[in-house]
Amino acid sequence: MEQMSFKLPTLSDSTRTIKHIGIIVFEGVVLADVIGAADVFGVGDKLISSVFAGQSGYAISLLSLNGGVVRSSTCVQIMTLPLPPHDNHSFDTLLIASGTGNFDAYRDPGLIGWLQDVRNNVRRIGAVCTGVFVMAAAGLLDNRRATTHWALQDKLIREFPLIKVERDANSTEDDGLYTASDVGMATDLALTFLENDLGASVAKRVAESLVLCQRRREHPGAARPAKITEVSKSSKIQQASRWFIEHMAEPISILDAANFVSMSERNFQRQFKRETGWTPHEFLLHLRLEAVRQQLTETDLPVDKIARRCGFLNGEHVSKLFRKHLLISPCEYRRNERAAQTQAQLPSDLGISINPALHSFKPNSKPKSTLADGLQ
Repeated sequence: MEQMSFKLPTLSDSTRTIKHIGIIVFEGVVLADVIGAADVFGVGDKLISSVFAGQSGYAISLLSLNGGVVRSSTCVQIMTLPLPPHDNHSFDTLLIASGTGNFDAYRDPGLIGWLQDVRNNVRRIGAVCTGVFVMAAAGLLDNRRATTHWALQDKLIREFPLIKVERDANSTEDDGLYTASDVGMATDLALTFLENDLGASVAKRVAESLVLCQRRREHPGAARPAKITEVSKSSKIQQASRWFIEHMAEPISILDAANFVSMSERNFQRQFKRETGWTPHEFLLHLRLEAVRQQLTETDLPVDKIARRCGFLNGEHVSKLFRKHLLISPCEYRRNERAAQTQAQLPSDLGISINPALHSFKPNSKPKSTLADGLQ
């Protein structure tokens, strides 16, 4: 079993001011977030110590509630330190990585109390994807702007109604509190922190050193089924779209959605298509496929269990749909995603090239399928 940890560097240059970065992780943490953020600050520290003498540097610690070994979503074991006393630490910045364990963590009163107490003793706190729920549970985001993954936004609004959720934002900043929507965006947040501290030129050089193709903020965010508030003019179609998102894991039908908004099934299908560009069936199928893709990437659950969680009949059903619409099996998709994450961490001078066949379901491609494809 692989195990990783980060040790604090020995500070030999007394003229440098060190900013201490704490990356908080829980069981099921997404490794790309940990490595991505650590790489930014690690490369940044080396760059500014050799090129920009006298500038502030960075030290990194991996933290968890009680310290010890934490297992990532890819089963790599991460050695962590326990959270320090809220009034006796050296942290300048805290970053909560994404991962499935955050949903248990944000119900832990000890963690929530620590975050509430430490807020006034750190300059900034950031969170990625599911990590936003941890910040929210501590009340740090009340009456502030925030974002999270599109599939979790309604849950965030229901559980924490005081938050001003920005549905279409990739990232937000509000009074030193940062949120990012998608898994893997810890790299982007770290580059933002670096830019705020040392300027755009240093952040650019670090990004180039990491061989990042582009900052995510210069590109569209993760695929989502539709910007419903923009494409749906009818309040009924908006309601139905949200209803599909909230109930996609259940054995629902188009008739159920039509009844929910008090429309006939025929009129509902016609109006839904006119306002969104998709049939209700295509919309629901895409929702479920995207949910499966996310689970394949972020978890090690078997395909059969993922299928049932996302509203499909079984693993065989999902396999047929993946081959039909994505031209790849679920297991191949998972392997390719993991290979792509690994490749993103490799130095460019190793001469290793991986070209995974990554596909996405295109809403404008008309699936020649029956309603049974996406519905039970």
